[in-house]
Amino acid sequence: MDKLLPPPGGHRSAEGVVGAAGAGGYDAFAGPVLALRPGRLTRFDRGWSLQVPAGELAGLAAGPEAARSLRARRGFLHGSGHNRVLAELLRERPEEFGRAGQLALGAESIRIRGGLVELARPESIDGFQRLTLLAQAAARSGLSHLAGSTVRLEVFTSPEREHVRRLHDIADLYLNPATAQDCLRRCPELRRLAEEFEREGWLPRFSMADVTRALACLSTAPTPYLPHLVSTDSGLDALWADITSPHYAALIHPRVHPLGVLRALEARRTARRALAGIPKAVRTGPGRLLDDAPDLICWAACRHLPLHQLHDERTTTKWDRLIDQELPAWTVSAAHDYIGRYRRAEPEHSAGAADRTGFGLWLQLAGMSPGPAPAR
Repeated sequence: MDKLLPPPGGHRSAEGVVGAAGAGGYDAFAGPVLALRPGRLTRFDRGWSLQVPAGELAGLAAGPEAARSLRARRGFLHGSGHNRVLAELLRERPEEFGRAGQLALGAESIRIRGGLVELARPESIDGFQRLTLLAQAAARSGLSHLAGSTVRLEVFTSPEREHVRRLHDIADLYLNPATAQDCLRRCPELRRLAEEFEREGWLPRFSMADVTRALACLSTAPTPYLPHLVSTDSGLDALWADITSPHYAALIHPRVHPLGVLRALEARRTARRALAGIPKAVRTGPGRLLDDAPDLICWAACRHLPLHQLHDERTTTKWDRLIDQELPAWTVSAAHDYIGRYRRAEPEHSAGAADRTGFGLWLQLAGMSPGPAPAR
């Protein structure tokens, strides 16, 4: 059953009651009955689907006892980042609030009277956070602010409502939260790159984290900002979360070629391998920089490569020879050079348990002129 309900004052259809008897009197925003005037009402095997003006739900979660009275699984999460984003959406673009996702309510019964749908003793099965945000928006800006917003809603009556509530409670325990890496699926350059890898018959055996860090080490940027940013998981997330940023575009752009990606991966692996081969005796005192900031050293060593040709498949540069035969020595030389720079930059702290992961230090060391070669 899919019916477009007439507006208030239009023709009256036959009354129908689904669920337990006894709806009682109603208040449009609270009390034992919630009255709604949906634009669309659909009956399906387990319940009802409605599309209703957001303002008609604004009073449902108003008040400090709303979570208890609506039998919500948990109260409002004031510190939730997701709630902050939705609250901002309600302030700036309320008409878009209901376009993604839907709410689930339980009720003892549902009564249809012409253009009016009455839910007896409504309960929140899923979506209490959104209901509370609607209540807050109405209190702050008035119901008129929500005039252009509609919400999709599913309603379940007994005994189905308890079954659906259990299913939602179980599903909440196993949610797959969105991650920053999910944004990469929307990147047209990565889709193109994957297709080119497949067309060439290359089967990638590396992670996107490896690719990002390798490209950062071989970026043409004049400072080690990008390798520093992606040296941590949180930094990777920050980069991936905005595929429109200039930092992301500096690594993933229309010129990126599968061969360039493979070159970058092999170069970073080779540099890290050469770094790992430096004796432990060198890694004490200021030499701890090698373990705390390895990608700074790799970035410095890779400056010797023809970075502007990284993604040029037609170049005559012997990348394999540079990476296999020259880069290990460049890495060892850069390691000793940067240990000396660190000793000169932080004479009082370089030998202790200082923080060697801050970008300020990386930038300072990268900007220093090489000093005399330290004894090896």
